[in-house]
Amino acid sequence: MKNWKIVLSLVVVAPLITLSIYAKNSLDISNAKASSSEGPSFSLSADQPNSSQRLSELNQIPAITSAEYDNFDVNLVAKLQATYGARIGELNVQASLIKVKEYVLKHYPEEGVERFIIIIQAAFPEHAVSILSIIDRLEIYNDWVTENQLMLTELSTTSQRGALWEKRRELFGSDAEIIWSEELAELAQKKTKMQAIFSELNESNDMSLDEKLYQLQTAVSENYEGSVQELTLSGGMMSKAFFSFESVQQELKQLSAEERQIEINNIRQQLGFSEEQIATFQAKDEERNKRWDNGLAYMAERNELLNSSNESELPIAMNELREKYFKHEAITIQKEEESDFWRYKRPRVYGNN
Repeated sequence: MKNWKIVLSLVVVAPLITLSIYAKNSLDISNAKASSSEGPSFSLSADQPNSSQRLSELNQIPAITSAEYDNFDVNLVAKLQATYGARIGELNVQASLIKVKEYVLKHYPEEGVERFIIIIQAAFPEHAVSILSIIDRLEIYNDWVTENQLMLTELSTTSQRGALWEKRRELFGSDAEIIWSEELAELAQKKTKMQAIFSELNESNDMSLDEKLYQLQTAVSENYEGSVQELTLSGGMMSKAFFSFESVQQELKQLSAEERQIEINNIRQQLGFSEEQIATFQAKDEERNKRWDNGLAYMAERNELLNSSNESELPIAMNELREKYFKHEAITIQKEEESDFWRYKRPRVYGNN
């Protein structure tokens, strides 16, 4: 049974946290911090020039000798060249210089934009146009996220992440994957870790149910703490993932119906469900048990009928059998069987179906 793999694919994708936190994480793309130890906030001044104005200004700035710089500019140019020079051709490194712009604006709020343009041109003349264009589009992206926070927070995790990536690709094309490569790499690394943990828990038969649940909760906390994914896995999603493990199902199947329900309720309690929610889920479990008992009894009698009835009598006998067990749902069951779907040949997953 590999249902847990389906659940795992939902993990990565993660919408109940505030968009401001998610936006900050998605834009934290630098490999190295700016020279200030206190990182300035990510913001865009209303009077900053747009991309075309900025690039026009850049082209009008004459070559400047080191004598015309003050110590701030000279030191920052030298530090940028030493820190980023070897990799400045990489788009994600160019994008990371948005931190430097924030640093300059913090020290020179009035003339920071012009100073930053001069510093970038002096430090990386061959890449200055590309750097400023990328930073300008990052600011546009951040403005868009801020303006659309309400809309984005109302979306599901998958839809929200899709909207963010749609905007990124609108602004950067295929370069978006490069600029946000660290985010993608981090998500891939977390996914790999969780796949290994899910695989281990799925196959482990030497841990109690409580131990398995603790291991799962610990893994989620370590890999997705404070993120969309952690909150997506909370409650119902975590429950669905846990009950999908083959090792968990094997242990639950060995218990009596009463003992099994006690264990299931205990697991839900540890996952944070309220007493009222647990009672509601138990009522659903009891209804599922009745449906499965009825369905399995039908399948057993159906097999006997197939072996004992001749071909001419079989259609009428099957109709009567379905009506006996499923009443008004008999037609639905018949259509499912005609399409080769057998709901009671599926694995029983206690706690899920």
